[in-house]
Amino acid sequence: MVTRAQRIRLGIFVIVAIVIIVVGIGVVVAPKFLEKRDIYYIAFENVSVTGLQEGSAVKYLGVQVGYVSDISIDKQNVQRVIVEVSLEEGIPVKEDSQAEISMLGITGLKVIEIRGGSNQASRLAPGSFIEAGRSATEKITGRAETLAAQTEVILDNIKELTREENVERILELSDTASEAISHFNDFMERNENSLSATIENTRQFSGDIDSLTQHAKSILASVDRFAQSDTLNQIVENVANVTSALEQAELVRLFQEINTTLEQTNSMLRDVEISFSKSRTDLVYTIERLKESVDYLNQFSRMISENPSVLIRGVEPKNPPDFNLEN
Repeated sequence: MVTRAQRIRLGIFVIVAIVIIVVGIGVVVAPKFLEKRDIYYIAFENVSVTGLQEGSAVKYLGVQVGYVSDISIDKQNVQRVIVEVSLEEGIPVKEDSQAEISMLGITGLKVIEIRGGSNQASRLAPGSFIEAGRSATEKITGRAETLAAQTEVILDNIKELTREENVERILELSDTASEAISHFNDFMERNENSLSATIENTRQFSGDIDSLTQHAKSILASVDRFAQSDTLNQIVENVANVTSALEQAELVRLFQEINTTLEQTNSMLRDVEISFSKSRTDLVYTIERLKESVDYLNQFSRMISENPSVLIRGVEPKNPPDFNLEN
C-alpha cells in the first residue's frame, strides 16, 4: 500500500520533471521567438507551389538562411500566390535578387532559392517583395516546349526526305557515290607505284630541305662568328681611319682642280666641234669627188675586163661620123 510520504515524493518528482521540461523547452524555443528576423514576400503568378509548405527551407546560394512562414493566395489576384519568408536578420538581399522554387532532391519537397544580386545594388528593405524568378517547373516546361518544337522540325525534315522523288534522288546519289568510289579505287590501284614514288620523292625533298636548313644555319653561325670576330672590328676601324684621313685632306682644293679640269675639257670639246663644223663642208665635197673617181675607175676596169685591147688601140668613139657619106 502506497503511503502518503511516497505520494508526496512522487508528486514532487513529477512537478520537478515538468518544470525541467518546461525550462528546457523555453531555453530551446525562447531564443527562436525572441530572435529578430527579416520578413520578405514573394509573389508567384500562374506558378504551382505544390511541395512547398510552411517551414520549408529558404536558401541563399545554397546556404539556409530562413524558412517559409506563411503561404496564402492574393485576394486581389487569385492567380498569384504570396509566400512569406522569415530570414535571419541582416541577410543581404539585394534589389536585383530573385527567388525561385527549387526541388529538394527526388523527394518532391521544394525550397525557396534566392539567387543573383550584385554588390552595386542597394539592399532590399525588410517587408518588401523579392522578385520571383523562373521556377524549375517553368524551366523544364520551357525546355520541353523547345525540344518538342525541334523534334517537330526534325520529323518534318524526315518526312520531306522520305518523299518518293527524294528517295529516288538519294538512291541516284548513292549509286553515283558508289561509282565514284569505284573509279577512285581503280585510280589508286593504277597509280599505286606512281604515288609511292611521289611520296618517296617528297621524303627525299624534305631531307634535302632539312640539309639545306642545316647548311643555312651553319652559314649564319659563320657569319655571326665573323661579325663577332676581331677581323670585322679591324676592318671597321680601318674604314673609320680612312674616313678620318679623307676628312682631314684638302678636299676643297682637290674639287676646285677637278672643276677647272672639267671646264678646260669642255672648252676643248667646243673648239673641236667648231673645227668639225667648218671642215664638214669640205669633207662632203671631197667625199663626192672621191665617189665620182671611184665610179670612173669602176667603168674603166669594166671596160678593160670586156676589151683588153683598149689599152693598146684606145677607145673608139661610139657612133663616129661617116666621112664617106659627106663626100
